[in-house]
Amino acid sequence: MAKKRDPIGPLMDLNVGVQPLTRLHKLANAMRAGGVPLAALAETTTIDEQTGVVTRMMALCGQCSGPCCSTLRIPITRSDARRLAQNLKTTVARLPLLPLDGLEEEAEDLAGYLSKGQSPCAFFDRGCTVHGFRPDVCRSFGLNACIGTGSFVPLRLPNRAAGPC
Repeated sequence: MAKKRDPIGPLMDLNVGVQPLTRLHKLANAMRAGGVPLAALAETTTIDEQTGVVTRMMALCGQCSGPCCSTLRIPITRSDARRLAQNLKTTVARLPLLPLDGLEEEAEDLAGYLSKGQSPCAFFDRGCTVHGFRPDVCRSFGLNACIGTGSFVPLRLPNRAAGPC
């Protein structure tokens, strides 16, 4: 039987020196603890034939409980809100957006927030339910942001035997 390959090597290859090694180890440890296979580091790319929007997704996202979708602020632009509304066959006014904060640093084209870090995005339910037309901020999050924020938490954790170690 072949020995299981440790995730740290492939993570280092994908990282190309962007994130500190300690953060890569944290993700590798979480992958090991959750029994997440190396295949989760594979990436798929799709192109929407109508809009030309390129979507990149790592299989790793499907192995995660999604803290980035509930503990981080997720701003949504007006064009993203229109895309969501169109694909959900509703109106922008009916989207479950949190209101703007009225701060100067908020972008002019901001429609609202999907999360402000205190509650999960309304479109996250054991995975992104709007993945094919998710907002640009979600599209751009990627592996480096996941490693940088330390937000990967595996869906399943191994059962631990009761009693002392």
